[in-house]
Amino acid sequence: MDTKSFNSFYEAFKSKDKRLDGKYFMGVSSTGIYCRPVCTAKMPKKENCTFYKSAAEAELNGYRPCLTCRPELAPGNAKVDSSKTILKKALKLIDDGLLEENNLQELSLKLGVSDRHLRRIFNDELNVSPIDYIETSRLLLAKNLLTDTKLSILDVAFASGFKSLRRFNASFKDKYKIPPSHFRKENSNIKTDTITLKLGYKEPFRYEALLKFLEHRVIPKVEKVEENKYYKTLAIKKDNEYVYGYIIVANNKDKSALEITLSESLVKVLPQVLSVIRNMFDLNSDPYTVYDVLKSANDIIPNCFKLGTRIPGSPSDFEMVVRAIIGQLISVEKATEVLSNFCKKYGKKLETNIDGLEYIFPIPESISQLNNIYDELCSLKMTRTKADAIKGMAEILTNEKLSFKGIIDSKETMDKMLKVKGIGKWTVDYVAMRGMNETDILLDTDYAIKKIMKIKNTEDVSIFDKYKPYRTYLTIGLWETEKEILENE
Repeated sequence: MDTKSFNSFYEAFKSKDKRLDGKYFMGVSSTGIYCRPVCTAKMPKKENCTFYKSAAEAELNGYRPCLTCRPELAPGNAKVDSSKTILKKALKLIDDGLLEENNLQELSLKLGVSDRHLRRIFNDELNVSPIDYIETSRLLLAKNLLTDTKLSILDVAFASGFKSLRRFNASFKDKYKIPPSHFRKENSNIKTDTITLKLGYKEPFRYEALLKFLEHRVIPKVEKVEENKYYKTLAIKKDNEYVYGYIIVANNKDKSALEITLSESLVKVLPQVLSVIRNMFDLNSDPYTVYDVLKSANDIIPNCFKLGTRIPGSPSDFEMVVRAIIGQLISVEKATEVLSNFCKKYGKKLETNIDGLEYIFPIPESISQLNNIYDELCSLKMTRTKADAIKGMAEILTNEKLSFKGIIDSKETMDKMLKVKGIGKWTVDYVAMRGMNETDILLDTDYAIKKIMKIKNTEDVSIFDKYKPYRTYLTIGLWETEKEILENE
């Protein structure tokens, strides 16, 4: 690194520049630790500082994570800044848990590249190998669990992706020169029926706006919003079996992190649960990168985009599909009524007692096995067309193992959905933006958005082409401003 770049990074860290959080880390030779740009500790002398592109690179150079700023809470993992499309896809697949049941060779195969080429890309972009990156991700998750939860060290080892306690202990001693127990808090061996941990995000984060979106679409007894917290039951599939439980999500604005409480039953699928939450709350979004592209859209339609907006994601593939199918061409209130009855009839009862939550959204296997689909679903006040679409999607999700997680080509998946009887473009686009993390869906076929476009004389949607690849954020913004725009006309 040349002197000019070094000085620039040093000043950015000195000023606690949040825009660099998750993108760069600083190693301090006098202490042997590495920090985030937002660390509140006293800034070290220049001669003791080295800057790295990732936490994995800092650890590869012998540094251990700071206990003050906690690098395991850093958002983004540099994903949005990568110039290599393959790296972006690789990091998304890792986040989606592909390596929980597969190896690096299978990851390379899914990306359509050789192991050697994938290693070269990681080294060029992050200065580490894929294996080093993955191991650091697991160690940082483990540190998060050791610090914030009361799980046993054995449970932490397996929950963070290690295959044995021996390997877990060896990795800690190799990377940090200290045993895992060093991060334990007092009385941390007490067992409870829930655990709580944190997931960091980049500020600004419009948490209340995202929560309002979810609250407007809440399915009673399956989810709820209460006291600025989001409660949701989940069914997570692992090794062809489902694990059931619930999550509670709250915002800790002081720490720029979500506080996640989950039932102990979900610990065995913790990486998958965290992936669900990252997707639901769009935690890997870089708000300033998005804003730099979209800010001039407000000159076309005032307030159609606000800095810090997030895309509300999906708790499960089948749930998002059913929500989209039932929600088409009817009000949100009517859709909620149908969804509630659907869950009561086909959803599993939640075994853990928590006030306001009773059912888990039905799994696709239970619907794909229904014989007389019209008698079953039309009794819930849905049309035959919607019944066909739900049964058809349940079948391909079950029989063809279709998944929206870890997909490389969303267009291929969207085209497959369009072949299902009763599935149209609006449904596929809605599922893509919320279930497949597609950031470039301008939902111009939506009834409310078409009305806004007409009022604002922007029916030629090509004027929004310059806002690629972040037009999904415009869709969310237009829905937010719908009431204001329509009331002023």
